Amino acid sequence: MPLSRRSLLTAVAAAPVLAPVGAAHAAAPQATVPQATVPQAVAPQTGPAVWPAAVTLPAGHRFDLKAEAADLFGREVLLDQTRVHQQVAFDPVTGLAYAVQCISNGRLLADETKPLPDGTKPLPLPDEERARRGDLCVNQVAPDGTVLAVMYLRGFGHGAGLGVEHVDGTPWLWLETDATYVPSDNDDATTENAHGKHIGRLAFTPGAIVDAGSPLVQVFDPVPGATAVTPSLDIDHGRIAVRDASSSTAVYHVYDLDAFKSGAFTPKHSFPAQYRTQSWCLYGNLLYQNEGGANAESWWTVYDVRTGKVVERTLNSTAPDLVHRETEALTVRRTPAGPQLVFGFATTRDNKRHMALYGISGTTVPWTPLPLDPAFKATSTSYAPEYRQSGDRVDLRLRVMRVDEQPWVSGTTILTLPPQLRPTRTQGMVGTATGAGTITGPLAVRWEVNSEGHLRIYDERAFTGWIALDAGYFTS
Repeated sequence: MPLSRRSLLTAVAAAPVLAPVGAAHAAAPQATVPQATVPQAVAPQTGPAVWPAAVTLPAGHRFDLKAEAADLFGREVLLDQTRVHQQVAFDPVTGLAYAVQCISNGRLLADETKPLPDGTKPLPLPDEERARRGDLCVNQVAPDGTVLAVMYLRGFGHGAGLGVEHVDGTPWLWLETDATYVPSDNDDATTENAHGKHIGRLAFTPGAIVDAGSPLVQVFDPVPGATAVTPSLDIDHGRIAVRDASSSTAVYHVYDLDAFKSGAFTPKHSFPAQYRTQSWCLYGNLLYQNEGGANAESWWTVYDVRTGKVVERTLNSTAPDLVHRETEALTVRRTPAGPQLVFGFATTRDNKRHMALYGISGTTVPWTPLPLDPAFKATSTSYAPEYRQSGDRVDLRLRVMRVDEQPWVSGTTILTLPPQLRPTRTQGMVGTATGAGTITGPLAVRWEVNSEGHLRIYDERAFTGWIALDAGYFTS
């Protein structure tokens, strides 16, 4: 059922997050970050407790987008700026959230006491000029929605991609950098934004002001010539994805994170986007994207990165009563119970844009192929043998026929299950047979699986045609 703003499911959502998987990635040499006097910045506070061990999902498991979502903060959060938050990411160790938005409201930064060096624009800069320059504010947010600290980044981009990597006590931000403004003939000039052409990595430092091109920014150029790229980190599986939206059809590239950091930009997978997107993220073998304008329908699209195919497209009906409900932000964070898919909406209160975040913890278990004995074949690729395991329950589905088209023999072994699925005792299931064959009487047939993992059919009628197990399961 859709989540109402009155239904605050914050207990799970606010839980502390997990420690990183394996050894931390090596950090790039870090120079001292210059501090700026920013009245709005608050000294960072201690985050949630660090969980002793990570709980991750196998690469093929998918978040259940039809599950009811939890309200992370129990309220709509006002960030440092009053513009829309573009993307959110979570520190995998402390659990603190980081939200990026364009600088707004004619904000004067501490070092902007006179016109900029190019002399072309007097200060303060209007919102649309900040957007064309790619000037961003990164908010550090506590689990209760309190903004703990901010950092300002000038000339970086629009902020549609963000990741956080934790190394030796320091959160490192991954986002677009080296912004390029490309005017559009179709858009209203007041809505145009600059986009980064490179991927940047830098340490989050409260109160700092950093310009693109600073030696504090480690720069990566995975798609030479690109004019609009954004990243997404998947720390749990050691991957990074880059979305190149330089042309009319955006393209996703998935890389090994360690290889990427060393400058090796050969993607493991690449595929085109099939729908427009507001935000997106990578987790395991799946890439999630969402789309939707203000007070408009919000849609999920899920891709299998190995094939580029859409495996799910679903309407997002979470929190329909939000005012000026605009789809923004999509990421995965760690919690003690396992990963959580976090997504958000920009809302409007008192003429200021607020951030509302929600989390989905439920997952669906994927189907995994099973090899057939060579004497049999599936009736089509849609009916090839597959299994999925949830706890001690194993579900099976298949529709097969004999290669030689001879009658079925009772006790025939169709396939052998892998060791981890085999039960401790023989168990039975009921399947079906085709009515177009030579069978007489009921179309039900008996299946059995034994402790050696042999899946067998038992029927004395010696009929021909296909046999199926559409909803069979047993206890492993």
